[in-house]
Amino acid sequence: MKKTHSLTVTTIFSALLFFFFFISQFPPVLSFTRSQCKGWLVQSIPTDMPQLQLVQGVLSTRDVFVWLAGNSTRRLDIIAQYWELLAGPNDSRSGDYGYSNEDLKKFGANKGYDVYSAIEKAADRNVNVRLVSHSGVYPTFGKEPADLASGRPNVQNVTLLLGDWYGSGIVHSKVWISDDRDVYIGSANQDWKSLSQVKELGIYLTGCPKIAAHVKVYFDNLLKLAFLNPTDYTRTIFDHQWQTQRKVPCWSYFIDPESRCRSPLPPYVKFLHTLGYPIISDPYTLNLSIQTPGSRLSTLLPHSCYLSFAPPELLFGRYQSDEQAWSDTIKSVSNGATVRISTMDWLGQSEFTNPTIYWSSLSSAISEIIGIILDTFC
Repeated sequence: MKKTHSLTVTTIFSALLFFFFFISQFPPVLSFTRSQCKGWLVQSIPTDMPQLQLVQGVLSTRDVFVWLAGNSTRRLDIIAQYWELLAGPNDSRSGDYGYSNEDLKKFGANKGYDVYSAIEKAADRNVNVRLVSHSGVYPTFGKEPADLASGRPNVQNVTLLLGDWYGSGIVHSKVWISDDRDVYIGSANQDWKSLSQVKELGIYLTGCPKIAAHVKVYFDNLLKLAFLNPTDYTRTIFDHQWQTQRKVPCWSYFIDPESRCRSPLPPYVKFLHTLGYPIISDPYTLNLSIQTPGSRLSTLLPHSCYLSFAPPELLFGRYQSDEQAWSDTIKSVSNGATVRISTMDWLGQSEFTNPTIYWSSLSSAISEIIGIILDTFC
Protein backbone atom coordinates (compact mmCIF):
# COMPACT_ATOMS: atom_id res chain seq x y z
CA MET A 1 0.00 0.00 0.00
CA LYS A 2 1.39 3.39 -0.89
CA LYS A 3 0.29 6.80 0.29
CA THR A 4 1.03 10.24 -1.12
CA HIS A 5 -0.37 13.62 -0.24
CA SER A 6 0.43 16.24 -2.88
CA LEU A 7 1.19 16.66 -6.59
CA THR A 8 4.34 18.31 -7.88
CA VAL A 9 4.42 19.80 -11.40
CA THR A 10 7.40 21.43 -13.07
CA THR A 11 6.51 24.91 -11.82
CA ILE A 12 5.12 24.09 -8.38
CA PHE A 13 7.59 22.54 -5.99
CA SER A 14 6.74 20.58 -2.90
CA ALA A 15 8.31 18.28 -0.39
CA LEU A 16 6.48 15.01 -0.16
CA LEU A 17 6.76 12.41 2.56
CA PHE A 18 6.16 9.24 0.55
CA PHE A 19 5.43 5.96 2.30
CA PHE A 20 4.87 2.55 0.91
CA PHE A 21 4.10 -0.37 3.17
CA PHE A 22 4.52 -4.04 2.35
CA ILE A 23 2.34 -5.83 4.89
CA SER A 24 1.07 -9.36 4.39
CA GLN A 25 -0.86 -9.65 7.64
CA PHE A 26 -1.85 -7.55 10.65
CA PRO A 27 -1.42 -8.80 14.22
CA PRO A 28 -3.96 -7.69 16.83
CA VAL A 29 -3.99 -4.08 18.02
CA LEU A 30 -0.90 -3.46 20.14
CA SER A 31 -0.05 -1.24 23.10
CA PHE A 32 2.34 1.62 22.40
CA THR A 33 5.18 3.24 24.27
CA ARG A 34 6.23 6.89 23.94
CA SER A 35 9.55 5.98 22.36
CA GLN A 36 7.96 4.26 19.37
CA CYS A 37 7.49 6.06 16.06
CA LYS A 38 3.76 6.67 15.57
CA GLY A 39 1.78 8.00 12.63
CA TRP A 40 -1.69 9.47 12.14
CA LEU A 41 -3.54 10.78 9.14
CA VAL A 42 -4.56 14.44 9.55
CA GLN A 43 -7.45 16.24 7.90
CA SER A 44 -9.30 19.54 7.70
CA ILE A 45 -13.06 19.45 7.10
CA PRO A 46 -15.14 22.58 6.29
CA THR A 47 -17.33 23.77 9.16
CA ASP A 48 -21.13 23.88 8.85
CA MET A 49 -21.12 20.70 6.78
CA PRO A 50 -22.58 18.04 9.09
CA GLN A 51 -22.52 15.50 6.25
CA LEU A 52 -18.71 15.74 6.32
CA GLN A 53 -17.48 14.47 9.66
CA LEU A 54 -13.90 13.85 10.80
CA VAL A 55 -13.03 10.24 10.11
CA GLN A 56 -12.61 8.25 13.32
CA GLY A 57 -8.95 7.92 14.24
CA VAL A 58 -7.91 10.81 11.96
CA LEU A 59 -6.71 13.99 13.69
CA SER A 60 -7.64 17.59 12.92
CA THR A 61 -5.04 19.86 11.32
CA ARG A 62 -5.63 22.61 13.90
CA ASP A 63 -4.95 20.25 16.81
CA VAL A 64 -1.78 18.84 15.25
CA PHE A 65 -0.32 22.29 14.55
CA VAL A 66 -1.10 23.45 18.08
CA TRP A 67 0.46 20.28 19.54
CA LEU A 68 3.61 20.61 17.44
CA ALA A 69 4.14 24.20 18.55
CA GLY A 70 3.01 23.58 22.12
CA ASN A 71 5.24 20.54 22.63
CA SER A 72 8.36 22.16 21.15
CA THR A 73 11.12 22.67 23.70
CA ARG A 74 14.19 23.33 21.52
CA ARG A 75 13.37 23.89 17.84
CA LEU A 76 10.38 24.41 15.58
CA ASP A 77 10.87 24.49 11.79
CA ILE A 78 8.00 25.44 9.44
CA ILE A 79 7.87 25.53 5.63
CA ALA A 80 4.85 27.39 4.28
CA GLN A 81 3.57 28.68 0.97
CA TYR A 82 1.95 31.71 2.65
CA TRP A 83 0.55 32.92 6.00
CA GLU A 84 -3.01 34.10 6.71
CA LEU A 85 -3.72 32.54 10.08
CA LEU A 86 -5.26 35.75 11.44
CA ALA A 87 -8.57 36.88 9.95
CA GLY A 88 -8.77 40.49 8.71
CA PRO A 89 -12.41 41.62 9.02
CA ASN A 90 -11.36 45.28 9.38
CA ASP A 91 -9.03 45.32 6.36
CA SER A 92 -10.96 46.47 3.27
CA ARG A 93 -8.42 44.65 1.06
CA SER A 94 -9.08 41.28 2.74
CA GLY A 95 -11.59 38.66 1.72
CA ASP A 96 -12.59 38.60 5.39
CA TYR A 97 -13.68 42.25 5.28
CA GLY A 98 -17.19 43.01 6.49
CA TYR A 99 -17.80 39.76 8.34
CA SER A 100 -18.72 40.04 12.01
CA ASN A 101 -16.82 38.34 14.81
CA GLU A 102 -19.78 35.99 15.15
CA ASP A 103 -19.58 35.15 11.44
CA LEU A 104 -15.85 34.42 11.66
CA LYS A 105 -16.34 32.28 14.75
CA LYS A 106 -18.95 30.29 12.85
CA PHE A 107 -16.50 29.92 9.94
CA GLY A 108 -13.82 28.61 12.32
CA ALA A 109 -11.40 31.54 11.98
CA ASN A 110 -10.46 31.10 15.65
CA LYS A 111 -8.53 27.96 14.65
CA GLY A 112 -6.02 30.13 12.81
CA TYR A 113 -5.60 32.34 15.87
CA ASP A 114 -5.02 29.24 17.99
CA VAL A 115 -2.17 28.09 15.72
CA TYR A 116 -0.58 31.54 15.48
CA SER A 117 -0.79 31.94 19.25
CA ALA A 118 0.81 28.51 19.80
CA ILE A 119 3.77 29.47 17.58
CA GLU A 120 4.04 32.82 19.37
CA LYS A 121 4.08 31.10 22.77
CA ALA A 122 6.77 28.68 21.59
CA ALA A 123 8.90 31.67 20.53
CA ASP A 124 8.29 33.32 23.91
CA ARG A 125 9.52 30.12 25.61
CA ASN A 126 12.80 30.74 23.76
CA VAL A 127 12.26 27.84 21.35
CA ASN A 128 14.38 28.37 18.22
CA VAL A 129 11.82 28.93 15.47
CA ARG A 130 12.80 28.89 11.77
CA LEU A 131 10.27 29.91 9.12
CA VAL A 132 10.78 29.47 5.36
CA SER A 133 8.04 30.80 3.09
CA HIS A 134 7.21 32.18 -0.31
CA SER A 135 6.61 35.95 -0.46
CA GLY A 136 3.01 35.47 0.61
CA VAL A 137 -0.29 36.61 -0.89
CA TYR A 138 -2.25 39.85 -1.05
CA PRO A 139 -2.98 41.80 1.09
CA THR A 140 -0.74 40.88 4.04
CA PHE A 141 2.04 39.04 2.17
CA GLY A 142 4.75 38.17 4.74
CA LYS A 143 3.41 40.21 7.66
CA GLU A 144 2.55 37.33 10.02
CA PRO A 145 5.93 35.52 9.98
CA ALA A 146 7.67 38.93 10.07
CA ASP A 147 5.69 39.87 13.18
CA LEU A 148 6.63 36.57 14.83
CA ALA A 149 10.30 37.32 14.20
CA SER A 150 10.15 40.99 15.19
CA GLY A 151 12.06 41.57 18.44
CA ARG A 152 12.76 37.85 18.87
CA PRO A 153 16.36 36.87 18.07
CA ASN A 154 15.39 33.20 18.42
CA VAL A 155 12.97 33.43 15.46
CA GLN A 156 14.41 33.33 11.93
CA ASN A 157 12.05 34.34 9.13
CA VAL A 158 13.27 33.72 5.58
CA THR A 159 11.58 34.39 2.24
CA LEU A 160 12.62 32.11 -0.63
CA LEU A 161 11.67 33.05 -4.19
CA LEU A 162 12.13 29.94 -6.31
CA GLY A 163 11.21 31.98 -9.39
CA ASP A 164 14.65 33.57 -9.09
CA TRP A 165 16.16 30.09 -9.42
CA TYR A 166 13.88 28.52 -12.02
CA GLY A 167 12.18 31.40 -13.82
CA SER A 168 8.90 30.34 -12.19
CA GLY A 169 7.71 28.30 -9.24
CA ILE A 170 7.05 28.84 -5.55
CA VAL A 171 7.72 27.23 -2.20
CA HIS A 172 4.73 24.90 -2.12
CA SER A 173 5.67 22.64 0.78
CA LYS A 174 3.71 22.49 4.02
CA VAL A 175 6.03 20.98 6.62
CA TRP A 176 6.45 21.24 10.40
CA ILE A 177 9.36 19.70 12.34
CA SER A 178 9.33 19.88 16.15
CA ASP A 179 12.41 19.10 18.26
CA ASP A 180 13.87 17.03 15.41
CA ARG A 181 11.50 14.15 16.21
CA ASP A 182 7.89 15.09 15.38
CA VAL A 183 6.81 15.91 11.81
CA TYR A 184 3.75 17.08 9.91
CA ILE A 185 3.73 17.04 6.12
CA GLY A 186 0.64 17.57 4.01
CA SER A 187 -1.47 20.03 2.06
CA ALA A 188 -2.63 22.56 4.70
CA ASN A 189 -1.40 26.14 4.29
CA GLN A 190 -0.76 28.51 7.21
CA ASP A 191 -4.22 29.93 6.61
CA TRP A 192 -7.26 29.82 8.90
CA LYS A 193 -9.35 28.69 5.93
CA SER A 194 -7.08 25.66 5.48
CA LEU A 195 -7.97 24.69 9.05
CA SER A 196 -11.72 25.19 8.87
CA GLN A 197 -13.02 25.86 5.34
CA VAL A 198 -10.99 23.66 2.99
CA LYS A 199 -10.49 19.90 2.73
CA GLU A 200 -6.86 19.14 3.55
CA LEU A 201 -4.90 15.95 4.14
CA GLY A 202 -1.58 15.22 5.78
CA ILE A 203 0.41 12.84 7.94
CA TYR A 204 1.60 13.45 11.51
CA LEU A 205 4.54 11.48 12.88
CA THR A 206 5.69 11.56 16.50
CA GLY A 207 8.80 10.05 18.05
CA CYS A 208 10.37 9.57 14.59
CA PRO A 209 13.84 11.19 14.76
CA LYS A 210 15.18 9.18 11.81
CA ILE A 211 12.50 10.52 9.47
CA ALA A 212 12.67 14.01 10.99
CA ALA A 213 16.44 14.14 10.41
CA HIS A 214 16.04 13.57 6.67
CA VAL A 215 13.17 16.05 6.32
CA LYS A 216 15.32 18.57 8.21
CA VAL A 217 18.06 18.22 5.56
CA TYR A 218 15.51 19.32 2.96
CA PHE A 219 14.50 22.25 5.19
CA ASP A 220 18.17 23.24 5.56
CA ASN A 221 18.61 23.06 1.78
CA LEU A 222 15.75 25.51 1.27
CA LEU A 223 17.22 27.77 3.94
CA LYS A 224 20.65 27.63 2.31
CA LEU A 225 19.15 28.48 -1.07
CA ALA A 226 17.50 31.58 0.38
CA PHE A 227 20.89 33.03 1.36
CA LEU A 228 22.62 32.38 -1.98
CA ASN A 229 22.65 34.89 -4.82
CA PRO A 230 20.65 33.35 -7.70
CA THR A 231 22.54 35.51 -10.22
CA ASP A 232 25.79 33.78 -9.27
CA TYR A 233 24.32 30.28 -9.08
CA THR A 234 21.96 29.89 -12.05
CA ARG A 235 22.38 29.01 -15.71
CA THR A 236 19.99 29.05 -18.68
CA ILE A 237 19.99 25.76 -20.54
CA PHE A 238 18.04 24.10 -23.33
CA ASP A 239 15.84 21.38 -21.87
CA HIS A 240 15.74 18.56 -24.44
CA GLN A 241 12.83 16.83 -22.71
CA TRP A 242 10.50 19.86 -22.89
CA GLN A 243 12.19 21.54 -25.86
CA THR A 244 12.54 24.95 -24.26
CA GLN A 245 15.05 27.24 -22.57
CA ARG A 246 15.01 26.94 -18.76
CA LYS A 247 16.79 28.59 -15.86
CA VAL A 248 18.22 26.07 -13.35
CA PRO A 249 20.75 26.08 -10.51
CA CYS A 250 24.27 25.77 -11.89
CA TRP A 251 24.81 22.37 -10.22
CA SER A 252 21.78 20.85 -11.97
CA TYR A 253 22.22 17.50 -13.72
CA PHE A 254 20.52 19.09 -16.71
CA ILE A 255 23.88 20.84 -17.29
CA ASP A 256 26.84 19.08 -18.90
CA PRO A 257 29.42 18.03 -16.26
CA GLU A 258 32.17 20.31 -17.61
CA SER A 259 29.85 23.34 -17.31
CA ARG A 260 28.36 22.42 -13.95
CA CYS A 261 29.33 24.24 -10.74
CA ARG A 262 29.97 22.58 -7.39
CA SER A 263 26.77 22.23 -5.37
CA PRO A 264 26.69 24.17 -2.08
CA LEU A 265 24.21 21.59 -0.74
CA PRO A 266 24.81 18.10 0.72
CA PRO A 267 26.04 15.55 -1.86
CA TYR A 268 23.57 13.69 -4.04
CA VAL A 269 23.98 10.47 -5.98
CA LYS A 270 26.15 11.28 -9.01
CA PHE A 271 24.79 11.45 -12.54
CA LEU A 272 26.89 12.50 -15.51
CA HIS A 273 24.01 14.14 -17.37
CA THR A 274 20.27 13.66 -17.68
CA LEU A 275 17.62 14.86 -20.12
CA GLY A 276 14.87 14.67 -17.49
CA TYR A 277 14.53 14.11 -13.78
CA PRO A 278 17.22 11.79 -12.35
CA ILE A 279 15.75 8.31 -11.95
CA ILE A 280 16.93 6.11 -9.08
CA SER A 281 16.06 2.43 -9.30
CA ASP A 282 17.03 1.78 -5.67
CA PRO A 283 16.28 4.91 -3.57
CA TYR A 284 17.43 5.03 0.04
CA THR A 285 14.89 3.16 2.13
CA LEU A 286 14.11 3.50 5.82
CA ASN A 287 13.11 0.30 7.58
CA LEU A 288 10.99 1.44 10.51
CA SER A 289 8.20 0.21 12.73
CA ILE A 290 5.57 2.97 12.56
CA GLN A 291 2.64 2.44 14.91
CA THR A 292 -0.79 3.73 13.85
CA PRO A 293 -2.86 4.33 17.02
CA GLY A 294 -5.73 5.87 15.03
CA SER A 295 -6.23 2.67 13.03
CA ARG A 296 -7.72 -0.66 14.04
CA LEU A 297 -4.85 -2.32 12.22
CA SER A 298 -1.34 -1.83 13.52
CA THR A 299 1.78 -3.91 13.75
CA LEU A 300 5.23 -3.95 15.26
CA LEU A 301 6.58 -5.25 11.96
CA PRO A 302 8.95 -2.77 10.25
CA HIS A 303 7.72 -0.93 7.17
CA SER A 304 9.81 -0.07 4.14
CA CYS A 305 9.42 3.63 3.40
CA TYR A 306 11.28 6.35 1.57
CA LEU A 307 11.19 10.09 1.12
CA SER A 308 10.92 12.02 -2.12
CA PHE A 309 11.50 15.72 -2.71
CA ALA A 310 11.39 18.41 -5.39
CA PRO A 311 12.90 20.21 -7.18
CA PRO A 312 15.62 17.71 -8.14
CA GLU A 313 18.47 20.16 -7.50
CA LEU A 314 17.59 20.03 -3.78
CA LEU A 315 17.79 16.24 -3.60
CA PHE A 316 20.46 14.65 -1.44
CA GLY A 317 21.77 11.17 -0.61
CA ARG A 318 19.84 8.59 -2.64
CA TYR A 319 16.43 10.23 -2.52
CA GLN A 320 14.37 10.63 -5.64
CA SER A 321 12.13 13.31 -7.10
CA ASP A 322 8.41 13.53 -6.39
CA GLU A 323 7.62 12.82 -10.04
CA GLN A 324 9.27 9.42 -9.90
CA ALA A 325 7.62 8.63 -6.54
CA TRP A 326 4.18 9.36 -7.98
CA SER A 327 4.88 7.36 -11.12
CA ASP A 328 6.23 4.42 -9.09
CA THR A 329 3.15 4.53 -6.84
CA ILE A 330 0.75 4.38 -9.77
CA LYS A 331 2.66 1.60 -11.50
CA SER A 332 2.87 -0.47 -8.30
CA VAL A 333 -0.86 -1.24 -8.27
CA SER A 334 -1.49 -4.94 -8.78
CA ASN A 335 -4.42 -6.77 -10.36
CA GLY A 336 -7.55 -6.29 -8.28
CA ALA A 337 -5.94 -3.54 -6.19
CA THR A 338 -6.75 0.19 -6.11
CA VAL A 339 -4.63 3.31 -6.41
CA ARG A 340 -6.30 6.41 -4.89
CA ILE A 341 -5.07 9.87 -5.85
CA SER A 342 -6.14 13.12 -4.18
CA THR A 343 -4.95 16.42 -5.64
CA MET A 344 -6.14 19.99 -6.11
CA ASP A 345 -5.27 20.16 -9.82
CA TRP A 346 -4.63 17.57 -12.50
CA LEU A 347 -3.00 19.11 -15.53
CA GLY A 348 -0.91 17.45 -18.19
CA GLN A 349 0.90 20.74 -18.62
CA SER A 350 2.48 23.57 -16.66
CA GLU A 351 0.15 26.28 -15.41
CA PHE A 352 2.37 29.30 -14.84
CA THR A 353 5.16 29.12 -17.42
CA ASN A 354 5.52 30.78 -20.78
CA PRO A 355 5.73 28.89 -23.06
CA THR A 356 3.48 26.14 -21.74
CA ILE A 357 5.31 22.90 -20.97
CA TYR A 358 3.39 19.69 -21.56
CA TRP A 359 3.95 17.16 -18.81
CA SER A 360 2.42 13.73 -19.28
CA SER A 361 4.29 11.34 -16.97
CA LEU A 362 1.44 10.72 -14.50
CA SER A 363 -1.23 10.30 -17.16
CA SER A 364 1.15 8.00 -19.05
CA ALA A 365 1.68 5.90 -15.90
CA ILE A 366 -2.09 5.52 -15.48
CA SER A 367 -2.48 4.61 -19.14
CA GLU A 368 0.26 2.01 -18.75
CA ILE A 369 -1.56 0.37 -15.83
CA ILE A 370 -4.88 0.40 -17.67
CA GLY A 371 -3.14 -1.19 -20.67
CA ILE A 372 -1.71 -3.98 -18.50
CA ILE A 373 -5.14 -4.64 -16.94
CA LEU A 374 -6.84 -4.74 -20.34
CA ASP A 375 -4.19 -7.10 -21.70
CA THR A 376 -4.74 -9.36 -18.67
CA PHE A 377 -8.47 -9.73 -19.35
CA CYS A 378 -8.30 -9.87 -23.14
